[in-house]
Amino acid sequence: MNKNIIISLTIALGLLTSINLFSQNNYPQEYFKSPLEIPIILSGSFGELRSNHFHSGLDIKTQGVIGKKVLATADGYVSRIKISPWGYGKAIYITHPNGYTSVYAHLNRYNDTIASIIHKAQYSKKKFAIEIFPKKNAIKVKQGQLIAYSGNSGGSGGPHLHFEVRNSAQHPINPLFLNIAVKDHQNPRMRKLRIYNYYENDNSIFKEFSIQQNRSIAKLKTNDTILLSTNTFYPGVEGFDRFDGANNKNGYYKLEFLLDDTLYSRFTADEINFNEKRYINSYIDYAGYKNNKQKFQRSLTEENVRLRNLSGIYNNGIMEIKNSKSHKMTIIAYDFKGNKTQLVVYVKWNGKNKLSEKPKGDLFNCKYENKYRNADFEIIIDKNTMYSSQYFWANSTSNKYSKYSKMCNIYDTTVPLHKYYQLKIKLNDSAIIKNKSKLCIMSLSSNTQAIYEGGSYIDGYMKTKTRSFGSYFIQIDTIAPIIKPTNVYNNKNITKQELISFKATDDLSGINKYSAYIDGSWVLLEYDPKRNHLFYRIDKKFTAGKHVFKIVISDSRGNKIIKKYDLIRN
Repeated sequence: MNKNIIISLTIALGLLTSINLFSQNNYPQEYFKSPLEIPIILSGSFGELRSNHFHSGLDIKTQGVIGKKVLATADGYVSRIKISPWGYGKAIYITHPNGYTSVYAHLNRYNDTIASIIHKAQYSKKKFAIEIFPKKNAIKVKQGQLIAYSGNSGGSGGPHLHFEVRNSAQHPINPLFLNIAVKDHQNPRMRKLRIYNYYENDNSIFKEFSIQQNRSIAKLKTNDTILLSTNTFYPGVEGFDRFDGANNKNGYYKLEFLLDDTLYSRFTADEINFNEKRYINSYIDYAGYKNNKQKFQRSLTEENVRLRNLSGIYNNGIMEIKNSKSHKMTIIAYDFKGNKTQLVVYVKWNGKNKLSEKPKGDLFNCKYENKYRNADFEIIIDKNTMYSSQYFWANSTSNKYSKYSKMCNIYDTTVPLHKYYQLKIKLNDSAIIKNKSKLCIMSLSSNTQAIYEGGSYIDGYMKTKTRSFGSYFIQIDTIAPIIKPTNVYNNKNITKQELISFKATDDLSGINKYSAYIDGSWVLLEYDPKRNHLFYRIDKKFTAGKHVFKIVISDSRGNKIIKKYDLIRN
């Protein structure tokens, strides 16, 4: 071979190698430090499958307690502080000079400086739930500086720190890229395999197989070749990964589906775009999740899905066999440390395609706006709301839950939606309503629990937006929330107490507004909806003497309850 050609090839290979190394290490390796002083043991991984979203950070265990010191992972300034009864709860965002932003969520309390700033803002706006954006460099922090204490606030299911790092595009990236030390010597686990027959607009037929595993090798409990009744199909696998020191079932870092060594689909948990988080409902077998709470990750990519975590997609993940020979299907699950588990099975087509019956209803093309209307309700589904085209049906039936409308049954609850659609339900002509602002739309869950969907009255209809198919009807809410004091009563001396606490519940439209007053002056009332807990932290605003403490709570339909207590403090 010509010497110049050899040199050119060598240079080209070297460039390819350097490009690959750059893509592997295009993250700062010594810049960020652990946000906790204790060893990092994870209860949640990045990209893990959650309800309606991929997990956007690491959940770090805090030894089962609240109050662990939370430290700034690097130098920077506090760019955002948010408090909410839901979601991240009490959270801090720190912007760093290298363009990244770190996030610390479900906190119990802030350091004194940040606490003072947020406390003043809450009293200024007279709100517990608040969000502020301090000016650049107004609150500077150094790496390792105490910024808060870990907690269980917001939507947290137990004490832990949610730690997140976002790039300059504000997309969360996998913090493990930043050399955050987490021990992991365990192989991912596979528990079940499904093979779905693929028929256009009907993918409900599947075979399920149990998997047994020995370290990195997974096998079906039966060694028989899988006989297929159609030559087009796609696989799905259910399983989990674990880190050292914890029994939590976490998500895979990477999952690949191959047929005859051709890659059909690859999912990688490296970066998440918040605009794409709901695509999880298309990536998993959503019907399986709704019916059995199992999350099968599928090779299929539906036509309206633009999830950048998926790559190597061939034929939309739909596998096809054109002969009667056995074919090797391989599924490989990886964790971030490179531990992997491989499942190899053989599939064979029986030579015949079982034809599916044409589904009932009209075909709704997911690329266009679709409408449905009858005498009792109407809907408008905007384009790109559905992940794939559907043979749509809907009807109205008698309603045993209320007298205000028919029961409006809209398609299949196991078909997920990416965006909201418009729903209008006609108010029964026989219904006599004095105050139409109390009307609302409710949906029925799978166990027939009524769920509040909001809505407003317009020209004989209740109108709302919803993001699920199912059964809907009109209800009325005229009943105020219930308040039960847990540690106060009239004329009680509260000198030795730290809190004034209440249990607050509402069984229909839900608690919406809450406030407290001492002798008519507003004081901060905190809300933890997980425990139906409202509380005031007794501070210098409750001076010595006898005072009137008032609490006011309203639900989402404006029904209000007020309670007053004469309290004494020495």
